[in-house]
Amino acid sequence: MITKYVLPIVLLNASFMANANLRWFDIELIFFERQLDSELKEDLSADDFAAIDYSKTKDIIAEAYQEIQNIKYKECTGELDITLLQDESSLVGEDRFERKVIESSEANFSETPPEDEPLSEYDDNQLDCEKNTNITKLESLPLTPEALTQEHTDYIYLLSEEQLELNETVKRLKQRGLKPLLHTGWRQPESNIRNATPMYLYGGKNLSAVVSEDENDKSLEQMLEEYTQFETSYEMGYTSEEGLTESYAQDVTDTNKNQVTPLLTQQTWQLQGKFKVFIRHNYLNIEADFDLNDLTEQTVEQLDFDQVQGSLMPEQLTETVLKTDRFSQFRRVISSEIHYFDHPRLGVIMQIRRYNH
Repeated sequence: MITKYVLPIVLLNASFMANANLRWFDIELIFFERQLDSELKEDLSADDFAAIDYSKTKDIIAEAYQEIQNIKYKECTGELDITLLQDESSLVGEDRFERKVIESSEANFSETPPEDEPLSEYDDNQLDCEKNTNITKLESLPLTPEALTQEHTDYIYLLSEEQLELNETVKRLKQRGLKPLLHTGWRQPESNIRNATPMYLYGGKNLSAVVSEDENDKSLEQMLEEYTQFETSYEMGYTSEEGLTESYAQDVTDTNKNQVTPLLTQQTWQLQGKFKVFIRHNYLNIEADFDLNDLTEQTVEQLDFDQVQGSLMPEQLTETVLKTDRFSQFRRVISSEIHYFDHPRLGVIMQIRRYNH
């Protein structure tokens, strides 16, 4: 009977010891854009590659922003007083604040504001507390995304700017005229290739947000105007020289428009991809797949119905399209060393450091 209860306890303790003995690493990355060599003949387009699968990735940047947002909201609503918190180093993540929440009687936004207090000022304070930064709505991401400064091994988390060690490298890149797109890092435990978590990383411009709603509305107005013109022509009985009615010309035009319309996902960033670090044959390895995206203008020829001549006429149109170059790497790396991955359009500098905890 004693063995029945002792064995599970022993196994549980062994599991805790195994987790405690796991090695943890700080992974720091710098992505920078390079000017494409005009004499390069190699096709770097991502059209010949399968789309990157993000289904099992961890959006560590959005998680870090959400942690900060939660802290700011609680401070704003008076649920805690940051100035009275002490010994934060012994706590982790949001618990550094959660475990010392201090109720504030001076900031209760559910009460009616005093009569001598302007209503507009009270409403502004309440609205500020309700603001929530949606990272998908940002037009661009800071070079180094914001994150809390944490020192623990409870879960994978983004490193803050103070915890990064390659800041001088970023300065030297800028001095050489290169454009850094993302400088970030995270802390994670060792894992094999099957169990390792790929990190979803992105930076630079948010191309989905750059294509503003005003531009989309304008395009819709243009389409409605063209549709009205076609309807008028059809009622007047215009027919092309080949005997095609205007309605057929309209179908041809709409089909051509659909073919050149750029397709942007909810999140299409200038730099976007996944990065995985894992142990293989007792060595550190990395697997990376990234897309470098850019919106470019191209001229497209399409058929348009000429009301005067009553026939289909070629017309030159300028359309915005998405151009994508693919960067892929799978290789062994050495901890503490600074590695550089080369690509005609993208440069990556990386360092993996052992985290002593």
